[in-house]
Amino acid sequence: MNSADEVRQLLGGLDPARDSRPEDEERRTRDLARILATDRADRPARRAMPRRRLVLTAGAVVLAMAAGAVVLETTRDPQPAYAATPAILTYGPPASTEPARARLRRLAEVAAGQPAPQRPAGTVEYLESANWFLNSSVTGGRTTSAVVPEQWRSWRTDDNAGRQIWKALPPTFRSDEDRREWKKRGGRTNSSEKTRDYAAGEFHRWRGPVPTDATTLRAWLTAGAPAPEAPVQYLEAIAELAGVRLLNPAQRAAALRLLADLPGITVTGTVTDRAGRSGEAFSITSDAHGLPAQYTVIVDPTSGALLGYEAVLTETAGMLNVTIPAVITYRSYLVAEYATMPR
Repeated sequence: MNSADEVRQLLGGLDPARDSRPEDEERRTRDLARILATDRADRPARRAMPRRRLVLTAGAVVLAMAAGAVVLETTRDPQPAYAATPAILTYGPPASTEPARARLRRLAEVAAGQPAPQRPAGTVEYLESANWFLNSSVTGGRTTSAVVPEQWRSWRTDDNAGRQIWKALPPTFRSDEDRREWKKRGGRTNSSEKTRDYAAGEFHRWRGPVPTDATTLRAWLTAGAPAPEAPVQYLEAIAELAGVRLLNPAQRAAALRLLADLPGITVTGTVTDRAGRSGEAFSITSDAHGLPAQYTVIVDPTSGALLGYEAVLTETAGMLNVTIPAVITYRSYLVAEYATMPR
């Protein structure tokens, strides 16, 4: 079963990580343990969210939603069977009474005022993130789902060469029956790791310095690609950018100003993210990808850095065997710094 691998290929280099010092490894282990513990927790009650819709027909082969967050293989109409999904984050009152546009612009000023990171000689951009994707398959009328957490690491040079490592952690299941069915159909139940090296110019389609002006950044993000049809696609692009590029204070400020100008963006509230960090959340609700969903970015109010990204189905799951509302993907950005390229 290789649908998850196909999605990773589609995603390209959304988020990865780095070479180890002992203290870094301890920190990453703690962060990942917190995230996985959250996944297993009971879902807290959550206020209702705006909605949207997707219609799927029997015989659909692959559904890639929210930049590859969901993988669905099917051969027949499925019977309902609900998958384990991560807990919905609990959002508290907003940090201020400002509307999203004003608050994001204020956070952009916070970002712009941070000291620029020092870059030691011989180092490259290094990023690491923890991610979760819902993998569901339907065979003979039975839906089987696995919770597949992943650790992504990447190293990028100035000439856009680099390395990415994807480590898939052991999947978890709603029931032992699902685990047996998953194994029967060839799904892996242990950890796995893949490494890919990139020659100069091949690491990612976004090359060269990240713009420090919001208008220029907007054009840079979509250069060489069809113009986004919905504002949420710019939010998704910023979330992707945070996972593949080390952003300096001016670049983080430009990203926040771009978000501030998106129609429909709202303040979701204060939140503790999946790595235990405090942040402020901003969301767009959209059906641009078919299913009604809320797309959220979490921002560190002390630095203006992006802490995470989430997509939550809000109205209907289509053929996906999840209970609404349901998290279908998240990314937690854990490390963004300069480090030496591994040999």
